[in-house]
Amino acid sequence: MAFAYLGFKISFPSSPISYNFYHWKQRYSVESNETNSPQYIKVLDISYEQGLKVFKTIFRTKIKEITPVIYLSNSLFLNTRASTLLKKVLKNLDELPLIEYHEIQVDCDWTGKTQKRYFEFLKLLKKETDKKISATIRLHQVKYYKKTGVPPVDYGVLMYYNMSDFRDRETKNYILDLDIAKRYHYNFDTYPLALNLALPLYSQATIIRFSKVIGFMEGVRVKELNNNFRQIEDNLYEVTKTHYFKKKLLYEEDEIRIDEVSLEDLRKTIESLQQVMKRPKEIIFYRWGNREFYGDKKLNGLLQLWD
Repeated sequence: MAFAYLGFKISFPSSPISYNFYHWKQRYSVESNETNSPQYIKVLDISYEQGLKVFKTIFRTKIKEITPVIYLSNSLFLNTRASTLLKKVLKNLDELPLIEYHEIQVDCDWTGKTQKRYFEFLKLLKKETDKKISATIRLHQVKYYKKTGVPPVDYGVLMYYNMSDFRDRETKNYILDLDIAKRYHYNFDTYPLALNLALPLYSQATIIRFSKVIGFMEGVRVKELNNNFRQIEDNLYEVTKTHYFKKKLLYEEDEIRIDEVSLEDLRKTIESLQQVMKRPKEIIFYRWGNREFYGDKKLNGLLQLWD
């Protein structure tokens, strides 16, 4: 932070960027003596399939204070009133096991058809809980915010991953493709919400059969591939022998695309975002279970890149 006084530029050190993690599994089991235990914990996963489907996180270890994250599928708001959904959410939040929280984060990739009901839900949630409310924001919702609208929340979290179509065989890296991301680096200077940042710490293998994506496996990295795979492009491998891999039956001539994110990818991401985005107060990494692959020290070092 700096300002001019009598022609001299005076600088003051900015508050350091903090970092945290998302916990996204259905069971929460983190030892109480863990350092940097995750704060952002998905507690509810709600969708609509011939009625409301509610999946609650089961807590295997006790925790005191968190930021509960609620995932809401877009289809909910095509089939459910905001007031009906609010009652369901509040009931389930009340049943959390003796957890204190001062903020609720909502994750929903809304569309033009669902914007009105989703924004209504956010307003009701704020009114009924009197908590700080944050919402996840996708890149296209920044670039086209005058069309997509800005959610009525206290601040947003820019989800800087999953920016392409994993079902497209031509996708280079579903998780983090900086060339695609840069196409959306617009309107950050006028976007009305303060933004924090979420970055990926995960990998996956996309299974392609007869040029069609048929599924994927989480947590697979290139270094884990065995002699039954042959590299045919940068991150694309052909199965040379029918076999079980990670409990999945893969057939000869199947293809596997490995999408993963390196520390170098994250460094380039931060350097790119510095050009368009205001300095966030916090970076949240997705997700907790993968942090050991990168190391807390190196993750903390990434934050120092932001001036």
